[in-house]
Amino acid sequence: MQIKKVCLLREYKNNKLIIFIVAGELSGDNLGEGLLKHLKSITNNNIEIYGVGGEKMIFQGLKPIFDIKNLSIMGIFEVITKIPKILKLLAFTKRKIIEINPDLVITIDAPGFNFRLQKSIKELNLKRVHYVAPSVWAWKRYRAKKISKFLDHLFVLYPFEKKYFTVHGLNTTFTGHPIAFDKRYDHNNYYIEPSLKNKSILKIGILPGSRLNEIKKLLPIFIKSAILIKNNYDEVKFYILAAKGFKTKIINLFADTDLEYYITDNQSEKFNLFSSFDFALCASGTVTIELAKAGTPMLVLYKLNYITWYIVKNLAKVKTATILNILLKENFIPELFQDEVNKENIFMITKSYIDDNYIRQSQIKKLSKGISKLKSLHGDPSNIVAKEILKLL
Repeated sequence: MQIKKVCLLREYKNNKLIIFIVAGELSGDNLGEGLLKHLKSITNNNIEIYGVGGEKMIFQGLKPIFDIKNLSIMGIFEVITKIPKILKLLAFTKRKIIEINPDLVITIDAPGFNFRLQKSIKELNLKRVHYVAPSVWAWKRYRAKKISKFLDHLFVLYPFEKKYFTVHGLNTTFTGHPIAFDKRYDHNNYYIEPSLKNKSILKIGILPGSRLNEIKKLLPIFIKSAILIKNNYDEVKFYILAAKGFKTKIINLFADTDLEYYITDNQSEKFNLFSSFDFALCASGTVTIELAKAGTPMLVLYKLNYITWYIVKNLAKVKTATILNILLKENFIPELFQDEVNKENIFMITKSYIDDNYIRQSQIKKLSKGISKLKSLHGDPSNIVAKEILKLL
């Protein structure tokens, strides 16, 4: 490993590496942070970074061209209403790429925006890679062939994804998921909310997502469910991890309740929070893998615009929205969709996990098994991606 690093350092000793990177949302910002750390290390910090990312990527040296929140859009109907804005951002981003003239364009997740961007710069003399495969195994499998025509390399998080792209001649690397390797859920020096140490308190996590439309749809129902839970248990406290910029909005929604809760938007607190919950209510997404890594049983809620849901329901080839269910080929993590997302259903499922230790432990064991399947034999995913990128160059 050391020999490879020395060779790469020699390669970039005199030539600064210029990269343009676009992450579409907060989960992409987490992946981008790790990747940028390793790219900086391998090139001895002889690197310039431009593009779109969140706070973590900016801390690693990214010079942003616009705010990442502009790309945090979920759902088909929601995207349609934002098309004029998206087209302007696409044109602006392409102009910046031409102006900066990077060695490489890296896009992370957000295929709706990022694949249009990658396709639009196909004729430019630069390398194009994408991190996080689109869910072709769930629906629109023809996309695998399409993206193979404008990408040089694809990095996939899940072991079953690679075959969908290599068959079309696209260089594809299974990296594993960085969360599966994260040791901070067991040991860290971050702040611990004192009530987390109180074993007599029932601790319920409320995680409504990082997008505004998710929060608007799910949080009011979560609050109604929390009231039901409170009315049925003596000592219960609710814990909310808010995405940056949404803390005040969430506090306002809790204002008319007498619920005992703790809220933070400090993302470093999540490791101790997630590891302390007795149960969690969460939106579908990366948070399910984070909770699994923390060994916390959960209920996943999924609520879209009705037009978007109708399309997804009729085109999807899988009957679960949770990746760990897909990995283990078993719907062991309970899910509620659309009209099923109501306070009565949420309360009944939550109650079953609180009252029955066998059900709790059964999910916890399977969460651990699922996390083990998210590990590549080649070690840290961010390091794998960084080294493959520099080989490509």
